Amino acid sequence: MRDRLPPLFSLQAFEAAARLGNFSRAAGELHLTPGAISRQVRQLEDWCGQTLFERVGNQMRLTVEGRELLARLGGPLAALHEAVYPEPEEAHTTLQIATLGSLARAWLLPRLHGFIAAAPTVRLIVQTDYALVRPPPRVALVALRHGRPEDGGEILFGDRLLAVAAPALARQLGRDATRWPAARMLSHVTGDAPLWLAAAGTTTAPAGPAFNDAAVTLDAAEAGLGVAVTRLSLALPRLRAGTLVQAHELLMPSPRANLLVIREDAATLPVVKRFATWLREEARQTSADLKAWEPA
Repeated sequence: MRDRLPPLFSLQAFEAAARLGNFSRAAGELHLTPGAISRQVRQLEDWCGQTLFERVGNQMRLTVEGRELLARLGGPLAALHEAVYPEPEEAHTTLQIATLGSLARAWLLPRLHGFIAAAPTVRLIVQTDYALVRPPPRVALVALRHGRPEDGGEILFGDRLLAVAAPALARQLGRDATRWPAARMLSHVTGDAPLWLAAAGTTTAPAGPAFNDAAVTLDAAEAGLGVAVTRLSLALPRLRAGTLVQAHELLMPSPRANLLVIREDAATLPVVKRFATWLREEARQTSADLKAWEPA
């Protein structure tokens, strides 16, 4: 059989399943069903006369032969993809950044001038959306997310939870969270306010306006609509400017962190590596800034 090659699609299905360690994730990447991935892998096993995956409990693991084949396939498949889909020069100088609007406004945009000055030939596209869209292979895209570390991604910096309000409202309501009227407590629908409220000793459920965006929640607090429990990294510019003040002394670690997510096949692109290096340096400075806000 050495004078013929196995079907290319079977090789692609095997490489994706082996690289991602999961038939379902491979199916998502190739826009197939897990069953289709399984059939392609079985076809390749029949062609090679080798067992490439073995079932261990509910998981599929590579055999020795499977690991050896994966090591040999990566380079040739990448070269074939580049030969069939040559990338224009612009693809290497355009960087897409997928993130949340709140993270972009409070953290990324105020710092982005530094990267633009250091890399003036790179065109940036900032996409703010809640949906996690998987890009095509080898697209220069990075994602900045706020989530639990176990969700995946590189931790750039941790965060803290605190309550903030406009200065006049903070003076009016006082520092005792258990006495704050429910109607003057704002909600970010996907935030971690219940953790902070429990730690502050209040059982009052917020009954003020609710928002699905953390930055808009802070806009509402700044407008005097109520107290908002938020992340220190988002509130810090407004706290420094004095448009918001800390409404209660409790400052507690957040269970979520700010994460950098890069698709494996884009991690070696020069523009992605350059941006990631810059991003990590900015994150180190942010960690120091957040720590400096904590009481001695």
